[in-house]
Amino acid sequence: MNLPARQLFIMSLVLSFCMTLMFGCAGTGKYKKSPRVTLADIQIHEIKTLETAFQIELRILNPNETPLDVSGIESDLKIDGKDFASGVGGDHHVIPAYGSAIVPVTVYASVLDMVSNVVSFVQDSGSQTGPIKPLRYEISGHVRLGGKNVMKRTLPFQTKGELSLGGIR
Repeated sequence: MNLPARQLFIMSLVLSFCMTLMFGCAGTGKYKKSPRVTLADIQIHEIKTLETAFQIELRILNPNETPLDVSGIESDLKIDGKDFASGVGGDHHVIPAYGSAIVPVTVYASVLDMVSNVVSFVQDSGSQTGPIKPLRYEISGHVRLGGKNVMKRTLPFQTKGELSLGGIR
């Protein structure tokens, strides 16, 4: 390589590095807070011999001043501290600044684990008098961010709550 070609090559590398810093990394510092994720709905989607699929709807709240460009989500659902179901969703969503959106995710649970959890729950509830205690749930996972011209990254989330079984005996 002669000297002018080498200088042109080095200048183009420096220029592309600077552009990557300016545009590609612009998304890395603009999300000051992780999104808040809550369980909005859960429905049985499909029952098979050894596996049940649930369609859960997660409400994602964006507490940031810039939109969240969601390219996917992975989540784990625990009920009463026990692993219940896991799943992923790959649909693209843009959640506006200080806004929210419902994101559907299909999660899968082992029928054998579900039966074991139900038996354990019934045994625990059978020894108490009065209304059945609520089911505690915990959803955790990662929201995967990144679209065109934005560096991809993940933001963790975790939320806990209770499902009331009031009146069930």
